[in-house]
Amino acid sequence: MQRLGFYCIICDNYGGNFPLSEGVAMDIRNGSLILALVAAGWLVLALWLLVVSLNLKKINRRSKAIVKAGEHGDFAGAVESSLNQLSLLNSAINEVKADQAHLADTLSSAVQRVGVVRFDAFDDIGGRLSFAVALLDNNGNGAVLSTINGRQESRSYAKAIRNNTSEFTLSAEEHQAIREAFSNTATKTLV
Repeated sequence: MQRLGFYCIICDNYGGNFPLSEGVAMDIRNGSLILALVAAGWLVLALWLLVVSLNLKKINRRSKAIVKAGEHGDFAGAVESSLNQLSLLNSAINEVKADQAHLADTLSSAVQRVGVVRFDAFDDIGGRLSFAVALLDNNGNGAVLSTINGRQESRSYAKAIRNNTSEFTLSAEEHQAIREAFSNTATKTLV
């Protein structure tokens, strides 16, 4: 097999002053392999350059959309405008949170639990015309309203409730109305 080497060509051109060694010489197959590797490297670089340019186009298109959306004609102005708007939104969110905390505090003492019990106050009167209504907040504070209906008259009572108890004697129906106010699954807390 005939070996061709770069040093051999150089030696011929310069009068043979450079020695040709076996380790430095390369044959045609090695040259073809190196050429193929260099071509593959260039192909990989070309593909990478294509991907980078496509990504750059996408970024450029997005930045132009941002600039168009802003009042300013440049990207930095559009970003600054967006940051100012975000700051305003953050302030508005903080105001809403403060209002929500105030409303939660206000609602904690509002009527949130309701229990109603209808009953017959007298044996000779039917139709469950009498009732007891418990109107309470989540802490068990509020009032119990009772109405006892008879044939000739009606009597209504209002009793203050603190921590689910009253300083006045409560009837069985009033106690039941308080229990229903806290066990009623239809009644949901607002806070």
